[in-house]
Formats: sequence, structure tokens, C-alpha cells
Amino acid sequence: MLDGRNAYNAISRTAILSAVYGNNTWSPLWRVTRLLLGTEGLVGFYEKGQLVHSWKSTRGVRQGMLLGPVLFSIGTIATLRQLESSFPNASFTAYLDDVTVAAPPGMLGKVCEATSRAMRALGIETNEDKTEVLHKGGPVDMPAEYIRPFARVLGAGIANDTESELITQFVQRKAEETDRLFRAIVELPFAKHTQWRLLSVSALPRVTFLLRTHAPVHTRAAAEWFDDRVTGVLGVSMDGPVTKRTRDIAALPVRRGGCGLRRQKEIAEFAYACLGEKGKQHALTDELDAKHQGDLYETLQGPDRKVFVSNTAAGAGRPLTDPQVHADDRGFSTYIRERLLVRVLPEGQKCICGAHASNEHVHTCTRLQQSPRTTRHDMINMTFANGLRLCGFQCGMEPRLTETSRQRPDILIVGLDTYAITDVTVTYAGRMTAYVSEESMEEADPLRAARDRLTQKRQKYRHWALDNGLDFEPFVMLTNGAIHPASRRWLRRILGNQDHRLTITNAYDLVVADTLGAMLSGNVHVFNAACGRVGPG
Repeated sequence: MLDGRNAYNAISRTAILSAVYGNNTWSPLWRVTRLLLGTEGLVGFYEKGQLVHSWKSTRGVRQGMLLGPVLFSIGTIATLRQLESSFPNASFTAYLDDVTVAAPPGMLGKVCEATSRAMRALGIETNEDKTEVLHKGGPVDMPAEYIRPFARVLGAGIANDTESELITQFVQRKAEETDRLFRAIVELPFAKHTQWRLLSVSALPRVTFLLRTHAPVHTRAAAEWFDDRVTGVLGVSMDGPVTKRTRDIAALPVRRGGCGLRRQKEIAEFAYACLGEKGKQHALTDELDAKHQGDLYETLQGPDRKVFVSNTAAGAGRPLTDPQVHADDRGFSTYIRERLLVRVLPEGQKCICGAHASNEHVHTCTRLQQSPRTTRHDMINMTFANGLRLCGFQCGMEPRLTETSRQRPDILIVGLDTYAITDVTVTYAGRMTAYVSEESMEEADPLRAARDRLTQKRQKYRHWALDNGLDFEPFVMLTNGAIHPASRRWLRRILGNQDHRLTITNAYDLVVADTLGAMLSGNVHVFNAACGRVGPG
């Protein structure tokens, strides 16, 4: 393994320009390359954040330059190809300024010396302190101080002995580097939805590379350590202890009703064997997820089973995946606990009606005071209408069907080519419906409760809407954020009829994200009412 000293700042710009302009393949880059590298560049020396000296240079690509890695690689690839032609028994692999050379022991020194000369011709000096040699025994024509029992190649640990404890220790150290991130997530004053984004987007991908580039014997302990840290952050996000069932659900992907926090120890058993085989790891992971989902489904009954199934519906996981969905800590924690089938209110807490305040009871109790579900409905209505107004529509609230009728759909929507109406409704995902208890997970309908409500609302207003030339569809949501497909299609159709300077997708995401945020706040209001608290906080 050879490393270039200060390679980014040292490479010859002439070499890069010659390589770019000498190959028609790179013709789309000609003008921008001349702009970036055709004139002298300013190099600055900073001390304690202050610029203390600067000079002009005709060498190197600037650190942070968007095309820097591409131009650097173009400048070196021709040299590597010449080396391959000169040494057919050797192979060369480069990742920017790190070059890995594989050659027979008797000629390795000659090949490395030729490589160093070729890099010097590009303006890059080899960093002798970082030169490392691995070999499986016997003489090798390289200085003894370069020979190592272990080396790191492109981020992966490699040793002469494939089961060396040095590799295991390296993997463990790299995994534990994420501990700073885990501590920051729980110790810094981040909102819970921000904690979640950091966990899913920043923490999880960091261990994936280790699992794919090292054998299971080296990754099991690190993966188990990582899983324990993820479980700890999950407990902070949901404001409570994490049981085995809770962790099992969280380990499922979002589309299967979970949170996407897979147990990396399970992935470690097959990830390394999948390296280089496109799609194999994805297929094995999906097979494992399906088994876990089916096993969980068989253990659930009643409302828990219905909620678990409904969490697989499109949109039910949007608060986890869409950063546009804003929720305060209480709203996000409530959402997570419901998704993981964990009781929102403390164990032993009773509803104001005297019954045990399970999630199912709170969502269906008919004796809650101050009509909290009506308040939630109004919060969603106003937010939905405001989103449409931002897209250029005029919205009228609760228009009467006739002068004498008491029936009033929620929102009248008027635009350039739009005359539409909708009635917004939210229903509990675990509400009792006519369903067959012995149906399998594959046969279960995640939107069964929403379909029932859609049918009821259509029967109530459709004929009147047709008679008045209105584009009507109920906007039906479940308490987990899922939206009926007919409602989604209707909203996209309405948004497509208006010149709002946004794409239909962007406008749809804007309206739906804000509406889901209002629904999460409304759910908190319902739980507050069940235990006698007032207000959404």
C-alpha cells in the first residue's frame, strides 16, 4: 500500500489538463476544467482560523472542489494503465491518492519503485511512513520496516491470517468510533425527530461498510455492541424501556411496519458473503424481514394486530422518513410508541371514564370531555386548507349543502381550473371492523378501517357533489399517518390543476407533511383528554 504525501495539493495541473483534453470522453468537462485549473490558484495558510499567508500555485486541485476527486482521478488513471502494461503480473488499485499494488514477492520492490517514480512524475511524492507490505511468508524484496502483520486497505482491515484477532480489534475500534455520535444524539438538546434522523441517516450506514468488508467472525461482537447502542437511543426517543417485542418491531423496515432499525448482528452473518454479488444481500435481508414480520404477526391479537398491519400502509411511516413532517417531542414520542405497540399513557393510568387507558381505549372512548377528536379534526382541517392556500387555492370552510341542510363537508376548494370539495376524516387504525381473524399477514388489508370510512363519506356527499359539478373525494387518514389511495390520487389531481410554481410532487409533499404534523399534535390532545390534561402539549 502506497500513499501520496499531500497529493491533492501536489498533483501537476498540467498532467490533469493533458489527460482531460487528450481524451474526447471528457469533452463535457473541457470548459469547466479550464476554468478551474487553467489559471493560477490561490492557496491559503490558516492558523487558529485566521489567514496568515497566501500564495499562488499551479499545482493541485483545491480541497472541497466539487470536481476535485474526478479531476484528480483522471490525472492519475493514465499513469496506472501504463504501469499495468509494464508489469502484467502485477495489479494496481487506486482510490484517489491511496494505491494498492499486488505483485509476486520477488518483484514487489521493483514494481513499487516504478510506481513511486511514476507518481513523482505527476508531482506526488510517496509518503514512506505510510507504506505497508503484507505477505504470507517467504522472502520479499522490500525493507523490513514496511512489512506488517495487519494493514488497512480502503477502510477495510486485512491481515496475513484471515482469522487474526487484529482484524477483530480493528472492526471493534471502528464501530466504537460511532459512540461519540450516539452520545451526542442523546446528550445534546436535539428534538426527538432530529435524534431519529441522526440515528437512521448518520449512525446506521457507518456499520454497513464494516459488515460487508469483514467476515462474520470479526464483526459479530461489534455488531452486537452497535445494536445495544441503537436500542439505547430508541428508548430515549420513545421515553421508556425497550422490551424484546418493541425491539423486534423496530427492527423491521418501515414498509413492513417497523422503524428500519435492523439488528446488525443478524446482517453480519451473511453480508460479507454477499460482497460482489449484486442484489444478494438485499434479497437475503428481505427474506429475513419477511420471516420476522410473519412471526410477530402470529403473536399479536385484536387491536394490536390491526395496528401492526395498518403500519405497513403507504404513508404510515412518513413521520420517520420525511424531514418535512414536523412534530414536537410529545407528538413524535406518542407516534413512536403507538407504532411500536407500546402503551402511550403510563401503566396503571385510567381514562377519565374509569377504564384502563390503553391506546385502543383512548382512541375509541365515547366519554372523553371537551371533544378532543373534534379539536384534532379542526387542527387537521385548518392545516390542510392552509397548505392548499399556499398552492394558490381559495378555500371555504364547511359550506352548507343547501340553505336548509345541516350537513356540511369540510372544505370547498376553488382554483383556476378547479372546483372541488372534500370532507376530512381521521380514524383509528385498530378500530374494530368486520375481518377474518385467521387471515395471514399477506392477506390482511392495512387500510381496512380507512376503506370503511371512505365508503361512508362517499355515500354521504357524492351525489350532491355530482349534481353541483364538484370534484369530490373524502380525505381519509388513519391515526398512524396512512392516507387512503383514493384520497392521495384526488389531492394530486387537484394540485395538478393549479399553477402554483411547484411540481405536483413537491406541492403534495408540502401539504401532506404539514397535515401529518397537525394530526400528530391532535393525537397528543386526545391522549391528554383521556387522562384529564388540557391542551395539546
